Amino acid sequence: MSAPATSRRRPRRRRNRPDRLKERNVGNVGAVCIRIERDQMTTLGAVVVLFHPTAEQIARVVELRRRCDDLIVVDNTPQPDIRLAILFEEHDIVLINEGNKNGIAGAHNRGLTSQFDRGADAVTLIDQDSVIPDNYFPVMREICTTLASQPFMVGPRIFDEVVQEYLPVLENNGIVVRRLDMHDDAGMQRCVFLISSGCVISRAAFAKLGPFDEKLFIDHVDIEYCFRARVHNIPLYATPALTLSHRIGDLSRHKLGPFEMMTLNHPWYRRYYSARNAVQLLLRYGRRYPIVFIANLLTLREIFYIALLEDAKLAKLTGILLGIVDGLSGRLGPIEHARPRLVARFAHGAGRRGKRG
Repeated sequence: MSAPATSRRRPRRRRNRPDRLKERNVGNVGAVCIRIERDQMTTLGAVVVLFHPTAEQIARVVELRRRCDDLIVVDNTPQPDIRLAILFEEHDIVLINEGNKNGIAGAHNRGLTSQFDRGADAVTLIDQDSVIPDNYFPVMREICTTLASQPFMVGPRIFDEVVQEYLPVLENNGIVVRRLDMHDDAGMQRCVFLISSGCVISRAAFAKLGPFDEKLFIDHVDIEYCFRARVHNIPLYATPALTLSHRIGDLSRHKLGPFEMMTLNHPWYRRYYSARNAVQLLLRYGRRYPIVFIANLLTLREIFYIALLEDAKLAKLTGILLGIVDGLSGRLGPIEHARPRLVARFAHGAGRRGKRG
């Protein structure tokens, strides 16, 4: 694969930092107070992945540059936008035109590799739908400095803007799943999953785990990485000190008698990836971590919801069925390569609602 195109690089500008920070609790495991010297401060870069971004999302990216040490944008939109390249160069933002060649996994890998090559100690991944709180980078930088050079991943609490609820933070002992109490003064806690947006990956963790699995392309890519970290005894932490606002899918509410249900409304090709990759997670990690079966239970739930409540039923249910088949057989990669005839059948029309990349 040819190297991704990037905008002209300028020497990195380091933000001015105080020589000494006041002692304060940064929510680490022992909830200890630390005093951080300037030469110990972590260089925390950021990677934002775009896919047909709106003007508001682009404005958020530009504003983000002043808050992080270094910013790389990976644009997964198939056709490069020269206006975007000019705008980002003016604001000292590196742009990589990835063109959705390897999905969200490939976009993460291009951005992470570039950031670590540029000297970052840790990198945060950010989705274009996410709203980063003002205190995100100071708090995360202190957490990273506390954890020092050990391999780790850490993320904020996630607030879903559509359902107006926090996503549960889970831990398990291999069999029993427990929802963690994430009250504000709880301190950082070990967890089993982190979604990619808002997640910080340390240099040591990326060196040990390697890149995201591009054969999965999209859906459950971050979950697979979390299970891989668990296999390698790399800790995952969630901190209640930070809340990231995010949109999970294209959710809508439905009333069915006394019951209220939420549908994702993803297009048919996302249903394919989700079902296929859930089966792959089960095959890879199910024997060691039975909790992975939850992803496949969600597939069964989605079949029920699609049959009752969503449109484009034939395309979506066909995508799920063939996704399960391909997951079992190990037929991975972009759907255009794995199932070209399916793409030709449903490419124009049925079930196109939703985003890709």
